[in-house]
Amino acid sequence: MSSEDTRSYFAWNLEMERVLADVLRDQRNLGNKGDRNWKAVAYSTAAQILSKHFGVHLMADNVKNHFKLWRTWYGIVSDILSQSGFDWDSTKYMITVENEIAWNEYVKSHEEAKRFRFKVIPNWDDIVDLCAKDRATGLGAENALDANDIMSKETNEEEAIHSVSFDLEGSSSATRKNIRPSKSGEKEGMISSMKEVAESLKEFVEVTKKKMENKKKMEIKEVQEAVHEVVSELDNIPNFNGALRHRAIDWLTENLIKFAIIKALPLDEKKDYILSFMP
Repeated sequence: MSSEDTRSYFAWNLEMERVLADVLRDQRNLGNKGDRNWKAVAYSTAAQILSKHFGVHLMADNVKNHFKLWRTWYGIVSDILSQSGFDWDSTKYMITVENEIAWNEYVKSHEEAKRFRFKVIPNWDDIVDLCAKDRATGLGAENALDANDIMSKETNEEEAIHSVSFDLEGSSSATRKNIRPSKSGEKEGMISSMKEVAESLKEFVEVTKKKMENKKKMEIKEVQEAVHEVVSELDNIPNFNGALRHRAIDWLTENLIKFAIIKALPLDEKKDYILSFMP
């Protein structure tokens, strides 16, 4: 595959998105978010940290394109939520429609909104946090060509893997394309779609629960190895000892994402980063 194809079809999962959001927040606090966009160092740092943390080969363009996708999602969903009759369910991570007639009228002029009718977005709070200001300054709305390109790439990613969200309309769109259902058929279709939503949510909860259980079952040996790695990394930092070192050991063993960031930073920046972010 060409480098462009690699950037377009990189498969993200929810855990990677969570880490990316944390890294970008740190980069924003460090001043690497400009008035118009993120600085190149923010994308490259995020790519390095994610690559090392997950054992993948991620490039700055992968991060840049994925944030562009977030910004497109934010632009579409926030516009939907600004309309009367639509709301956000913070427990199911999806929009809710109180007025189906209003929805049908809305999507007539907003074709891209259709695929968000039953879309589950577990990391919506992160997207809002990182994209809301861009939206306010006009950066949230991509031009039509960019939006279509991004949404097309997103569709390819979702078809390739079980992604961070569930597009429940896609599976039956081909079947419905040449069928014009009756009113009773539409009702049955709605019931069927809601059942699919419930099943997808159940699957999402079960996967999340299993991940949490697996973390709790981490063996003592693995914990000891993690602590040893933290101590070894801090030993490399000059003039970093005493109570400050002890606090850093305690903080980093409980915040392995922060530890991954420190490992990726140059030696002369490690101490400053710890002092900046350690409580």
